[in-house]
Amino acid sequence: MGKIKNLLIEAMETPIMDACSECQGSGLIEVDVVRPQGFGRDVGVIDGVLEDCSACGGVGEVERLCACGEWVTSIRGDAALVCEECV
Repeated sequence: MGKIKNLLIEAMETPIMDACSECQGSGLIEVDVVRPQGFGRDVGVIDGVLEDCSACGGVGEVERLCACGEWVTSIRGDAALVCEECV
């Protein structure tokens, strides 16, 4: 009975992960960087540089959140949109 109990507890504590809406799941976003005019360059330019997404920390996935702000865990199933307390 201990193994089944551990599986249920793990499912209740594991949040469902969705692709990040900021980076579309890639973990990287393009940020504009201003390069000013200098001795080697006659005009300033705006370069695009790839950085880790700040919303997901570069992972590409974020936890699915309920309207109350709690995680939606895998115990409710992959299609669940509300947490255990809001049901």
